[in-house]
Amino acid sequence: MDVLGYVPSLVAPAVKQLVINADDFGLDSAVNAAVIQAHTTGILTSTSLLVTGPAVDEAVALARQHPRLGVGVHLCLVQGRSALTGKEFPNSVLKITDDFEAELRAQIEKFLATGLHPTHLDSHMHTHMHPRVLPVVIRLAKEYRIRWVRTPWEEFQPVLRWPIFAILGRRARRQLRAAGLQTPERGVGVLHPGQLTENFLVNYLQHLPEGVTEIFFHPATESNAALRDCQLGYQHAGELQALCSPAARKLIETSGIKLVSFGDLTSGSIHDSLPA
Repeated sequence: MDVLGYVPSLVAPAVKQLVINADDFGLDSAVNAAVIQAHTTGILTSTSLLVTGPAVDEAVALARQHPRLGVGVHLCLVQGRSALTGKEFPNSVLKITDDFEAELRAQIEKFLATGLHPTHLDSHMHTHMHPRVLPVVIRLAKEYRIRWVRTPWEEFQPVLRWPIFAILGRRARRQLRAAGLQTPERGVGVLHPGQLTENFLVNYLQHLPEGVTEIFFHPATESNAALRDCQLGYQHAGELQALCSPAARKLIETSGIKLVSFGDLTSGSIHDSLPA
C-alpha cells in the first residue's frame, strides 16, 4: 500500500489488443493501393512487405509516406522470386532447398536496405511454420532484433486445415517464446485465406478474446489477372471493404479494443483512436 492508501492489483487489467495486418504488400499495385486505403480510411495498422514482389518499390515509397503504418518482412520461399538469384521459387513447401537460410537472410537485408524498420516477421504461405524453417527464422529474428513473429493459429473450427495449424501453431508458439521472442496469442486468417469479409470481421470482433490477436488480410482494389493467377478465389475487394467497414470501426471504438501495430507493442504505445 502506498501513502495514498492505494492497493495495486495483483492481476493486470484485461486488454484486447488487435493487430490488423495486410499481407503481400509489394506484390501488385492493386494490393499497395488497398493497403494504403485501408490504413488511411479504415482500421489497418500493419502490413508485411514482399521484398521481391513486382511492385515493391512502389510499396516502399508508400510506406515512407505513412510512418504510422507498421511494416514487417513477408519472408518468401514458395510462389515468389528469390532475392539471391531472381529465379522463381517452386510452388510447394516440400521443394524448399537446403540453402534457404541464405535466402531468408538476403530478404531481410533487402528490407533493411530500404531504410524501413521491420516491426515483425511472417511468411508467404506460412512457410516459417515448417519444422525445418522455424529454427532458422528464430535465429534470424534474434540476430536482427525483430521481436515479433507471427503464429497462425485459430480457435477450433470444423475445417480440414485446423488440426495441421493447431499442432504447428502451438509448437511454434512454445519455441518462439522459449527463445525470448514475442508472438500473438492467435493469428486469424489461416483457415479461410482471402475470405475475411465484413460479416466475418464484425462477428469476430464481437467475440474477440483478451490478449494480442493478429488478423491478416489479403486486400486489393481489384482481383486482376496477376492476382487471380496466384490467389484464385480470394475476395480481395471484399476484404478491403471489411477493413473500411463503418460497422467494424464502431465495434472497435465501443468495445474497448486497442488497435496496435507490432511496432506499438514493441515500444509500448497504443493507438487510442482510429484514423479520421
